[in-house]
Amino acid sequence: MIDRARLAELKHEIGDEDFDEVAEIFLEEMSETLDALAANPLLVTPAAFHGLRGSASNLGFAGFAAACSEAEKQCQAGDAVDIAALVALFHASVEAAADDLPAQAA
Repeated sequence: MIDRARLAELKHEIGDEDFDEVAEIFLEEMSETLDALAANPLLVTPAAFHGLRGSASNLGFAGFAAACSEAEKQCQAGDAVDIAALVALFHASVEAAADDLPAQAA
């Protein structure tokens, strides 16, 4: 579910202090996007899932990134996307990575 090597790589690339800030921004943006998608079906677009996938990949949320990639494909095909399942997977990913994330973000 979590690619800890990617998390370590990101920490190494930007430093521990900046990592905390970057992780918080990614997590906040993903959470806000998911909230918006849940509240407004008109926002459910391939671009929304593409953005979520990129953020998830940067944080090493491999399982969530794969689910967002699948949701992007479903959306492109005109199929319904289970937003509630994505929200649950996001929260499970945050919980699974809690030891590697800033305390205020997890």
